[in-house]
Amino acid sequence: MSAIRWEPGLKLHGFAVTAHTPLPELNAELIELRHEVTGARMVHLAAEDDNNLFAVGFHTTPHDSTGVAHILEHTVLCGSEHFPVRDPFFSMLKRSLNTFMNAFTASDWTLYPFSSQNRKDFFNLMDIYLDAAFFPRLLERDFHQEGHRLELADPADPDSAVVFKGVVYNEMKGAMADPSSLLARRLNRALYPTTTYGHNSGGEPAAIPDLSWEQLRAFHATYYHPANAYFCTYGNLPLEEHLRVVEEKALSRFGPKAVDSAVPDEVRFESPKRLIETFPLASEESQERRSMVQVAWLTCPISDSFERTALSLLSNLLLGNPAAPLHKALLDSKLGQNLAPGTGYHDDNRETFFAAGLQGTEPEEAEKIEKIVIDTLEKAAQEGFPAERIEAALHQMEFAHREVTGDQYPYALVLLMRLLGPWIHAGDPVTPLLLDQDLERVRKEAAQGPFFQELIRRHLLGNSHRVTLTLRPDPGQAEREEAETAARLETLGAALCAEDRQRIRAEAEELQRSQEAEEDLSVLPTLEFSDIPEEERPVRALAGKESGTPVHWFDQPTNGIVYFTSHLSTRDLPEDLRPYAPLFCATLTQVGAAGHDYMEMAERMTAATGGIRAGTSVLESPGGLDDFAPLLEVKGKALRRNGEKLFDILEDIFTAPDFSDLERLHTVFNQIKTNLENSIPGAGHRYAARAAAASLSAGASQREEWSGVSLVRLAKQVAALAPGELAEVAGKLRAIGERLLDGGLIRCALTAEARAFDSVRPSLGAFLKALPRGAKEAAAAAGPFAPRPLRTGWAASLPVNYVTRVFRAVPLVHPDSPALMVLSRLLRAGYLHREIREKGGAYGGLASFDPETGLFSMLSYRDPHLIRTLQVYRDAAEWAASGDFTDEAVKEAVLSVFSEIDRPLSPGGRGNREFAHIRQGLSLEMRQSLRGKILAVDAGSLRRAAERHLLAQWPQSAVGVMAGEEALRRANEELGDEGLRIERI
Repeated sequence: MSAIRWEPGLKLHGFAVTAHTPLPELNAELIELRHEVTGARMVHLAAEDDNNLFAVGFHTTPHDSTGVAHILEHTVLCGSEHFPVRDPFFSMLKRSLNTFMNAFTASDWTLYPFSSQNRKDFFNLMDIYLDAAFFPRLLERDFHQEGHRLELADPADPDSAVVFKGVVYNEMKGAMADPSSLLARRLNRALYPTTTYGHNSGGEPAAIPDLSWEQLRAFHATYYHPANAYFCTYGNLPLEEHLRVVEEKALSRFGPKAVDSAVPDEVRFESPKRLIETFPLASEESQERRSMVQVAWLTCPISDSFERTALSLLSNLLLGNPAAPLHKALLDSKLGQNLAPGTGYHDDNRETFFAAGLQGTEPEEAEKIEKIVIDTLEKAAQEGFPAERIEAALHQMEFAHREVTGDQYPYALVLLMRLLGPWIHAGDPVTPLLLDQDLERVRKEAAQGPFFQELIRRHLLGNSHRVTLTLRPDPGQAEREEAETAARLETLGAALCAEDRQRIRAEAEELQRSQEAEEDLSVLPTLEFSDIPEEERPVRALAGKESGTPVHWFDQPTNGIVYFTSHLSTRDLPEDLRPYAPLFCATLTQVGAAGHDYMEMAERMTAATGGIRAGTSVLESPGGLDDFAPLLEVKGKALRRNGEKLFDILEDIFTAPDFSDLERLHTVFNQIKTNLENSIPGAGHRYAARAAAASLSAGASQREEWSGVSLVRLAKQVAALAPGELAEVAGKLRAIGERLLDGGLIRCALTAEARAFDSVRPSLGAFLKALPRGAKEAAAAAGPFAPRPLRTGWAASLPVNYVTRVFRAVPLVHPDSPALMVLSRLLRAGYLHREIREKGGAYGGLASFDPETGLFSMLSYRDPHLIRTLQVYRDAAEWAASGDFTDEAVKEAVLSVFSEIDRPLSPGGRGNREFAHIRQGLSLEMRQSLRGKILAVDAGSLRRAAERHLLAQWPQSAVGVMAGEEALRRANEELGDEGLRIERI
């Protein structure tokens, strides 16, 4: 921490401190600053955390749906004044030990954040980000690559048709075919018809080609100025150094400027509106129960901190668990299968909104759904909420505020996202991080009168700015959109003269030359092997027994939260029950237990815990590809003061789950089905890769059954049954519980501050003692796994493709494992990124080797190509086997591996991961040995690994593709004997 006293009035490096606020709830301090010349705003969160974060954001308010803000976000990262290389962002991914690097485009801001635990790396990346944001080259060819361009369908034929290409163009084609994403965008358009939120900042595919390079540059000149900039830093590096670098590298070159990026008030409706929108659905898919209905109101301005807190609590009271009145009324109506995506309160925009609705419904049910929402709100406005429910909602908000997260995104980024909207729109970055005072005020006002009832009347029932939006499937939409695009391209093509066509051809050739050209990357900063930590940071565990059960205790700074994790082996689960294990897990915490119905259980969990979850897991042995542990995991978390209540609830769930309510099971199964169907457009590459991997190893086969297409199919099958037809399924779930929820099978871990151990121990011991223990008949042993590589195309309603190839390689302890880890990074950065993203226009080209599964994969994401991508994979393997790469590229790939394996986790995540390592026999010594072997990887070992495990194993590799059925059929016409077996999900 800095020795400087950061008091208001202090001036340093062109900045003046405007406020200094202790944040004891977060173990941090927040310092606000303003740049005196340009007006740039800055906040610094000083914390004893070496995962330091830097971010610069701009208030960007597009006036159309051409995707200008989104395409600009991509293009500024394609080279800058001091780093004039084609792609410094992706180049730095492999020259860095970053723990996070990305960029985001929201409705009205663009943000460039990164984090790193290495000081040298942190300032290297700060140089790159500052130069990119303020001094980008914005070359026309980069705009064409990242945004959109016209190319000849056949470059060799100057008279051939023209086609649209571009990374963002293909990305948004995929995004806008995802009904969940489309619902959010269309709801914004309906609620905010006169302000920037009504536009699609990501870009509508039909509008993206309207954007010109000149418009892109003008947008940057308007909005990417320090006067419109918001800087944030976090961690234990000294603030004074951040200020010096920001001033020297960027702000010193700017003067003051008036930037008009303010968002005006939305023009309020005089009466509610009803709208119908459509989404594309493949003609062979059923339209039945595929619609979504959302009822939404514009509510308070983001500047009203207390009102936002109150509305967040109201949303929890109405929707926060299955017993909440609006949640229950909507699902009990049987008009839909699950709550609509985006249901709840949203406080990201300048004016916030509340929404509630159903998915898995029919368009004609929209008025009935609207009536249920209104009637339920009327009843809540009359009756209010019991004091214990209000207290439970307050507890949930307190828990979320206190929990130190960071497994998916850095904790600092979570805090930044929490404060960014109020900071941009109200100049208030502090209040969103100081929750206690607002919660206490709510508690007092709710005790004194009808506080929440008035809130409902003011913001919802008495508010005419209401929209009821129906999003229904249209099996002809994709064909119409393709026809409209084709007609547009035909018109564009017809208007081209010979010189135009030659120019398009020349631009395409110039772009390809630039993509293939060797660049001098020496202008970019880098790290050396000496910058890599010599040792993995150990996570120490205390091993012992409670009530005869092995328990591991992890001392971690959890900010007063206790995390419980349990593993129960499913090894002896009979074959007929095993596919149902994920459904058992999903329902276990959603049904009644020990005489309490599901609503009572939901209220108990909301009042006393931060959540209890069950799931399946596969832990592979580091010593063999087909040696794995299939597990049921049950996890729970609670504030330390609620530890006893947590284990009381867990005891009821473990000892007496009740699957007899078939109506409830029917509801939950439909929720599971719709959630899984919604996940496909955003995770097609994972589904495709899991399906391919399932044919190659025993562990991958089990993982696919529990989390792949097999689970989607089973969920659809079970959800199609009427409640009265679920007795057999309920019997399977009971049988699974009787076999698995057994004290003889359980192994568990507890993560908390050490001072909490003694207070939690009695409750944990009592829970474990209460578990039944009985000998179970062992399931028949499975025979040895025989790999059977498959080539499968999974047909779904998708306008883009997800193409994967998976190889059975070697386990973690094999001598080639380190080389394969490095090879995956080398292929991604040195070949696939260029060929699949830059040239091919896909959103991503990836390679991965997971030493725990022993599988090597190549994948593409939102890819306009299929056959070309499969050929790129072959070319990539031959490139690696040829050794056509430099020692510098090898070093960068090694750095990239360590960036991944040293990525920090949350306190709870550290305990959970170490417990998994202990359970699978992956010791710290083994991991430390692996580090040394990764550092020893050289070009020769990479060539040999590519030859041995990719080229030699090519015939034994598996292919999985997720795409539209027509795209799969067209591909098979060209693939011939290597065609895909087409299956529908």
